[in-house]
Amino acid sequence: MEKIQKITYQELTKERINDFETSFVIEPLMRGYANTMGTVIRRTLLSSITSIAPFAIKINNVQHEFETIVGIREDVINLIANIRQIHFTYKPELFAKENLAKISFKSNKEGIIQASDIQEINGLEIINKDQYICTIAKGGSLEFDLFLREGRGFIDFEENKSIIEMYGPKLESKIKVGQFLAIDSDFSPIMLCNFIKEDLNTASPKEVERLKITIKTNGTIDAKSAMKEAAEIIVAHFKIIGNVDELESLKVFEENQKKQEKVAMVSIPIERLNLTIRSLNALKRSKYNTVDELLKLTEEELSNIKNLGKKSIEDIAEKLRNWKEKHQDQNQENESNLGEGE
Repeated sequence: MEKIQKITYQELTKERINDFETSFVIEPLMRGYANTMGTVIRRTLLSSITSIAPFAIKINNVQHEFETIVGIREDVINLIANIRQIHFTYKPELFAKENLAKISFKSNKEGIIQASDIQEINGLEIINKDQYICTIAKGGSLEFDLFLREGRGFIDFEENKSIIEMYGPKLESKIKVGQFLAIDSDFSPIMLCNFIKEDLNTASPKEVERLKITIKTNGTIDAKSAMKEAAEIIVAHFKIIGNVDELESLKVFEENQKKQEKVAMVSIPIERLNLTIRSLNALKRSKYNTVDELLKLTEEELSNIKNLGKKSIEDIAEKLRNWKEKHQDQNQENESNLGEGE
């Protein structure tokens, strides 16, 4: 099998907004691979990342979704639409046994009700606590039981009706008057996902490309974790097709090329140095994001970085020395192997 030039994968720190909105690049890719990989990754991100969402609700004294509730500004349809916008992080073990969780809410407090007014249960956390739910008038009240499950993609309320029937008596509620109402479930935590293909100008006679992927999540999962989960789903499918137990057994990429080692060094983020959080934050605030950028600094330039104490500077210098020695040894080994091959 002819070897393929080894690729690198990294976050574009200059375009990073936060943990939940950022961009990644994969390069160099053979001609046509950027669009192929971009399409697969994007579709997987949008359709297949696991999360939780409400699928049923029981509201006190409500028999169907077209009713109004005395003392509540919103009708049932708008009330449910607001509740559906609440985003949760969760511990997977909470859903391991029955894939079901319930949140109960009851209030007669006059005024605006937000997600922060809902009492969380152990294993669940509301991310957007400022999400508006409804406004209760004087003398009004609101009581409901909200049922959540784990899933992927989007499931409409018609399909959720059959899921309510499937759970049956497991949907326990102390609300005596009211019906279980099925609601749309949007499990996807990905709010935006785009990709673009860029041609790379290199000395190689082969045309190569770069794939840039931009992701924005709803805050329940960080972008890096979403990319990791998407990759695991894709790889799991192709491992079955290729009947492969370990991907390392497929020697697809070229090895022991000095030029590639240097390129990879440039793109390695400073997080790989295992620095303290304080040192890491100080370096990033001063726009130092890669190992290569730090290696170019003199000791005086390093000591002039704001918010770095003497101990932090000594730690960074030592980590850089160890890193440099390690990669010098690797390069010497690669040169030796190349010489033997010749």
